[in-house]
Amino acid sequence: MRILIIEDDKHLVWSIKSKLEKNGYPVDFETDGLAGQERAVSFLYDLIILDIMLPKADGFSVCEYIRRNGIDTPILMLTARDYIGDKVHGLDCGADDYLPKPFSYPELYARIRALIRRANGHPGVEIIIKDLCINTSKKTVGYAGNNITLTYKEYAILEYLAINKNGIVTQEMLEEHVWGSDNHIFSNVLEVFVSRIRKKLNPDDREAVIKTVNGLGYVIKDEKP
Repeated sequence: MRILIIEDDKHLVWSIKSKLEKNGYPVDFETDGLAGQERAVSFLYDLIILDIMLPKADGFSVCEYIRRNGIDTPILMLTARDYIGDKVHGLDCGADDYLPKPFSYPELYARIRALIRRANGHPGVEIIIKDLCINTSKKTVGYAGNNITLTYKEYAILEYLAINKNGIVTQEMLEEHVWGSDNHIFSNVLEVFVSRIRKKLNPDDREAVIKTVNGLGYVIKDEKP
């Protein structure tokens, strides 16, 4: 799922970005508060990591701006200021969690996974839709009792469709979440990835899991009997 980092320490930004991307999270970033808040309200993100001490606009005002604009993306405040008053202020401004620096990356990953799961109505680590089982912590996929091996981008596509089950996900939404708003891919690339996922899940019934909605996009249905 796509993450936005708003942090002015470029060394820390690249450290977090590289580690998160190795763990399957596409990342965008901004290094000042004004640019960060504009990006946060202009593009879809699944999580925002927000520093308090920022140039041009501090993290508290950025958080308030994001919430005033109706954006309910989870916000994790990540800062060297570990005062109780700052934690309370940050949460009151609309942040969902608070992690002081220095931090361990395993804890950061765990908090990110928990916030994204809660935001999408999946408090557990597993998403189960009929014969499909996705473990969002281990990044593993099972289908009809078989372990399915997916590439990073294949997994990202399937997970995003599963999290948004019963809702039509457009090609533009998938491309932005998997490749990012600043990337441009050929028009048939997404179709190729979806075809590969379908073949791996069920080669005998390509639309058993991911269904095409002509002219609109794709959907994974979880219809109850």
